Amino acid sequence: MFKNRKIKIRVSGWSALLILIAILMIALVLVVTVPLFGFYGLYNVFAKYDLAAIQIFEQWYRNGIYFGWFLLLIAAMMFIVDFINLFVVASLNLPWSKPVAVISYAIQTAVCATLFKGLLVMSFSRIEVTWTGSIILFVLLYIIVAVFSYEKPEPPKNSD
Repeated sequence: MFKNRKIKIRVSGWSALLILIAILMIALVLVVTVPLFGFYGLYNVFAKYDLAAIQIFEQWYRNGIYFGWFLLLIAAMMFIVDFINLFVVASLNLPWSKPVAVISYAIQTAVCATLFKGLLVMSFSRIEVTWTGSIILFVLLYIIVAVFSYEKPEPPKNSD
């Protein structure tokens, strides 16, 4: 999920201004759409199929703190499980390939769903998620992580 990447960006003048404007526009779009389609939209889909139930507070800031902390703990749990996975794969001297990645993500999904249902959901009294909802949630999260962490393989170099 997390890999050490060296990023070199050299911009100046108009290109820097355009990049800043693009970043601000993306941030604005996220601020507007994430509450409608992100966590809230996912909750609506889960609630429609009786996979989750959430009790909302009266004040918006209490909801932000409560559910923000909940989402932060999910991200931390995924990071820790992924970190442990990297050590296991490295200790077994397995080359990182597609089959290893798929098996790794499947095991991480199962571990995260179990920890999520067993520890996290029990700690937050206003949130109820079924086992099926937990598994679907982590499958979606790991698909998102896999998409954003995909690296296009470099073409082989010719040695003439």
